[in-house]
Amino acid sequence: MPRRIDAGERTAEIAAAALRVLERDGLPGLSVRGVATEAGIAAASLRRAFPTQHALREYCLELIEERARVRIAALDLTGRPLADALLAQLLPLDEERRTELVAQVQLGVLALTDDELRPAAARLSAAVDRACRGAIGILAEAGDLGDDRDPEYEAQRLRALLDGIAMHGLWGGDPRGASGMLGMLARHLDELGRGVS
Repeated sequence: MPRRIDAGERTAEIAAAALRVLERDGLPGLSVRGVATEAGIAAASLRRAFPTQHALREYCLELIEERARVRIAALDLTGRPLADALLAQLLPLDEERRTELVAQVQLGVLALTDDELRPAAARLSAAVDRACRGAIGILAEAGDLGDDRDPEYEAQRLRALLDGIAMHGLWGGDPRGASGMLGMLARHLDELGRGVS
């Protein structure tokens, strides 16, 4: 007797397949046929889970956020090591996070001109903002944020740096790969511990 698959599990498998398609083939490859083939299911099964392209695209953005949230929640650290590890979950340091970032970028660009998709992209972006504010808060609690630093401003600055490091990492701009990305981030966090003046 074939194994029955839970609807939530099937939905997550389809969305994970969609993320892989986005990374490999870009937005043009994000078709019912392409995703169904990647997921190893019939196109009709995909349409039951995601009746529209919009539903699939939106769920992909939700899945990216959920995966990062689960990774961050599993961190059993405190202080500066927690801030480092939290931010590392948002960088393309391995295949899973690289796939998520490529999909996020592709869908984010589409959301600039797709009014239906824009709210989902904005929610994911807001989650990254919250992670940066959280990292700054962790540093402040640990005494690793200079007394004259404005936490909100530093969170915005950290977000800009994190986005830049992530894009640089996607393009292979640092020959040191993951260690280069983490080193640049660590240096910035070290500097935040010193005062502005």
